[in-house]
Amino acid sequence: MKPIAIFALMSFLAFPVLAHARAERVPKLDVAGSCREAKGFGTTDPGQTYKNCMLAETQAKRQLEKNWAHFKPSTRRDCRAAGAYPSPSYVELLTCIEMTEQTLIPQSTESGGMGGGMGGGGALGSPPPRPSLAPGPRAMPR
Repeated sequence: MKPIAIFALMSFLAFPVLAHARAERVPKLDVAGSCREAKGFGTTDPGQTYKNCMLAETQAKRQLEKNWAHFKPSTRRDCRAAGAYPSPSYVELLTCIEMTEQTLIPQSTESGGMGGGMGGGGALGSPPPRPSLAPGPRAMPR
């Protein structure tokens, strides 16, 4: 086979892998525009509001980049819209992913059924789930 044909075949076979790798990256969002819009909603100096916004966005992006491969592909796909609309935000994207992934994690029953940690039940200090109602007059439909 000629070298050009081999190169073309290898490129053709590698393209889906490269496209998949590109799709698996944290999306690029224009958060500067969102933070400029947020300047009018701050209770402090507009310049400081912008700086705080950009700091939060940078930290959220770093956390997403660090953990992106660990999130479920369906969660990443479903939360892209939350991060992009109406105002692009890595904070919104990260929040969506964390909330979605948290609902998929079963409550721990270690440490006497309280799940350990501060606050009782689940990760991030969430309270334990409420117990089911016992059968009785209040639980019966009327």
